[in-house]
Amino acid sequence: MAELIAPQARRWLLDGRPARSLHVFDGVCNLVNDRGEVLSVVSPRIGPGPLHLVAADEAAVALERRDPVRFDGASRQLTVGRLCVGWQAANLWSPRPEWALLRERPAGWPAPEPLPPDIDAPLRHTLAGLVAGDWAACLAGARGLAGRGAGLTPSGDDVLLGIFYALWVWQARLEWVARLAAEVAPLTTTLSANLLRAAADGEAMWQWHDLVDGRPGAMAALLAVGHTSGADAWAGFVAAYTIGKVLAGMLT
Repeated sequence: MAELIAPQARRWLLDGRPARSLHVFDGVCNLVNDRGEVLSVVSPRIGPGPLHLVAADEAAVALERRDPVRFDGASRQLTVGRLCVGWQAANLWSPRPEWALLRERPAGWPAPEPLPPDIDAPLRHTLAGLVAGDWAACLAGARGLAGRGAGLTPSGDDVLLGIFYALWVWQARLEWVARLAAEVAPLTTTLSANLLRAAADGEAMWQWHDLVDGRPGAMAALLAVGHTSGADAWAGFVAAYTIGKVLAGMLT
């Protein structure tokens, strides 16, 4: 049975489009349909996210990538190989935190780790374009970040996520955020493209929710995400935070 389901995951399942396994890791099975939309079936220890269907136990760990994907709309069942997850009773999880709560910046935010030059330079170009109101420059910087780095969510994409979230805090240039996500999605991995589009809507993993809500240990949990994903997203967020505040003053 499933415990939690994000709205995007629910729509994915209700559409019932042809799908296949994309990746299988410890506690995670990413599925992709024929429109390139991703659903992540995850164990409880992975927790909720914008694309997640959170199973009630650790059953997802035994999956293999070649396992077929089947739907039963009547019983609201998803079957992947030996895994069968019923999601009819899953609680709907809201993936967008109350970003405005971070306008009152808590004391003690850690400084981000320095980014490598090939990430830092396009980050600076993206931010300069935002400040100047220069769409072409901002887009060029974002394109320089998209897909840059190794992994299923490359470092440059994680930095972009952080930029998007900082702009959500201040409700600044959100129309640009949506356009940027649409422009750079084809330049990166399927999973990362889906996460970027979710971030453009202000949707985030549970670690960001805990940070917004001021829960103990939230920062440590965020920085521990992936190999460097959490740290890279934090670097993008911190870099864009003050700029977003300035832009909000300009735009009001």
